[in-house]
Amino acid sequence: MEKCRVLLLGASGYLGSQIYQELLRDNTIDLVGTCFSAQAIHQLLRVDVTDTPSFSTILQEFSPHVVIWALMSATDERELIEKGLDVLLSQLPEKSKLIFISTDGIFGRGTGSYREEDPPEPLDERNPLAAYSNAKIRGEARIRELHPNHVIVRVGPIYGRNVVGQWDKRVASMCADLEAGREVSRSGNLYKTFVHVEDVGKAIHELLHGSYLGTLHLGPAQKESYYSFYKKMALALGLNADGVKETLLTEADALGRGIPLDTSLRTKKAHEWLQTRFR
Repeated sequence: MEKCRVLLLGASGYLGSQIYQELLRDNTIDLVGTCFSAQAIHQLLRVDVTDTPSFSTILQEFSPHVVIWALMSATDERELIEKGLDVLLSQLPEKSKLIFISTDGIFGRGTGSYREEDPPEPLDERNPLAAYSNAKIRGEARIRELHPNHVIVRVGPIYGRNVVGQWDKRVASMCADLEAGREVSRSGNLYKTFVHVEDVGKAIHELLHGSYLGTLHLGPAQKESYYSFYKKMALALGLNADGVKETLLTEADALGRGIPLDTSLRTKKAHEWLQTRFR
């Protein structure tokens, strides 16, 4: 029986590494993972998706049944979407599935508890994540327009130590501060739906083989504040949780910085796959 050919774009990143190792254990898959940096792991294929000729050649030669877009760049996301994704959409056969990893940042107004059918709201340009999140909005729209055989997976902040031992930047920064005796201040009224990196990897694996198409909010059933999340993480890791201090953002301060106070996702379609876990 022919194996399912899977192309994982962004396999050297924090989340991409987790997905790559998760899929490697599946002997029904013929997996190719890509990286951009020359310093990346040697078994990955070095690819610049914004280089149209070389990216097109890879798509034609490998002819994937499934493409997973795990590319995430705070600085270059717009170029990745406008060049790389458009090339992919122009060449990917209709029968091939596209799994596109998006973000809760597409809800820029911040009223919270967003459902899959709620329309995206561009993030305020004053927010440093605006270029990234707004590029994801464009990517989602292009996929819906041009490639019906898709799954758009929206996630909140991803945390935890991945399969290659890498921690997310938020927890790594907290650990460094607390271990050095420094206090950590986090907002008690800025809410998110935090999701563990292992859970995302397993869910992508399931979606790859499953029949579901459309948009999916992936995360725990309940939201929580950054303060609550960091406090729990400090306790779980045996650190000084008293060093995590609560701050509160005023509406005026949040508005001035372009920060939505609540972009939590309502996960009625996907929460049965996941549990909130602190490892």
